Amino acid sequence: MASVEVMTVCENVCRDFGWVGPVASVLGDLGTFVIGISVIAAFRQLSLWRTEARELRRSTVAEELVALAHNADDALRDIRNPMDSIPKDKIGDRIYPYQRRYERIAKYNELFKDLRNAQIRVRAVIGNENVDQAVEELFKVRNRVAISIELLADYARSENSERSQEDRNHKMKLKRDLYGSLSKEDELGQKISSSVKTIEEQLNPISRLEANK
Repeated sequence: MASVEVMTVCENVCRDFGWVGPVASVLGDLGTFVIGISVIAAFRQLSLWRTEARELRRSTVAEELVALAHNADDALRDIRNPMDSIPKDKIGDRIYPYQRRYERIAKYNELFKDLRNAQIRVRAVIGNENVDQAVEELFKVRNRVAISIELLADYARSENSERSQEDRNHKMKLKRDLYGSLSKEDELGQKISSSVKTIEEQLNPISRLEANK
């Protein structure tokens, strides 16, 4: 009589499902791999979002400063406009024209405050030395115009303001600073134009998100 192998139920089941262990091991490794890929993808996406946010921030502050530089240009043109009207009752008032110019400077105080704040933001976010110097040049022009107004008003108050050729030359220089001709001979006008051009050239590519393309 041939021998008959006796197989228990457990052995039969284990034999039929013997593949479960290896497959489970593979699936476990695959799950770990998928989780790893997901984590890497998440970090990559986070990095992209941070980069996009940073570039958008750079674009925003750059655009703001360019706009304010043009506004400052317009303001200085208004302050230095050689054409002016004087009321009939003020024609004999030698101080009145300078008082009007000083009021124009004061009218743009908030604009130049905004320009300074924008300069600080660009300095912190972008850090462009050429732009920083160009903005400083606009403030220097404004200060020179303000000083010219004060000194010319002092000359107007003095009855003997033109006693010497030196005084006359000084007054002419102050008037050139105060009244803009917008010609090549207009030193301050050239400084303003050059500063605005520098700010545009340096910041426009950033404001358009072209800097890293």
